[in-house]
Amino acid sequence: MKRLLKHPLVGRLKKAYRNACIAANYMAGIPDYDRYVAQQRKHNPNAPVATRSQFVDYCRIKSNGNGRCC
Repeated sequence: MKRLLKHPLVGRLKKAYRNACIAANYMAGIPDYDRYVAQQRKHNPNAPVATRSQFVDYCRIKSNGNGRCC
């Protein structure tokens, strides 16, 4: 079993699953905060990182215009 888990195809399947989950979340309007934090720290290490609630509010406003559903 351990030998099977080290097969290159297993790694590719895990990556495909992870990408499919991210895509499904984006389609459903669910933002990925952990990915945002990693990207912010990589590209803007000295800039402040928004809190999770600030990030969700920003994404809601960005997708709906005013942040309200109706």
